[in-house]
Amino acid sequence: MREHLVNLALKLQGCPYIWGGANPWTGLDCSGFVVWIYQVFGLLPSGDWTAQGLHDQLSRLTRDWPHPLEPGDLVFYGRDSEHITHVMLWLADGLVVGASGGGHECTTVDEARRRGASVKVKPLRYRSDHVALVHVAMPGE
Repeated sequence: MREHLVNLALKLQGCPYIWGGANPWTGLDCSGFVVWIYQVFGLLPSGDWTAQGLHDQLSRLTRDWPHPLEPGDLVFYGRDSEHITHVMLWLADGLVVGASGGGHECTTVDEARRRGASVKVKPLRYRSDHVALVHVAMPGE
C-alpha cells in the first residue's frame, strides 16, 4: 500500500497550492494534500483536518513506533508539537512531498502560479521548524 500511496502523491506534483484546498482538481493546501491521499486509501475518516489535527490524532496512535520512518509517514513543522503549522509526506532518502509555497493569502490558481506554490518534492529540512515525525500504520502492518 505504501508504494501506491507514494506513487499517487508524486502524480499530484504541480497541483496548485490553494489555502483551504482539499481537492486536487481545484487545489490543495498541505493538510488537504495529505488528507485527500489518506482518504483514497481509507486511512482517515472524512472531515476538515488541519495539520495540527492530523498530528494530534495520528501521534496518539503511533507514539511507541520503534522503527524508522517509512514512505507515506508524516513530517510536521511548526513552533512545537502544540503549534503545528505544516505537514508533508515522507518519501525516503531525506525527501518529502506536499503542497507548499502559498500561505493563507494564496486563494486562487493565478496567485499559486505567481508564488510557485504547488505540490512538490523537497528536502526534509527545507524548513528550519521541523518538529515531529509520525509513523502511520497501514493495513497489514
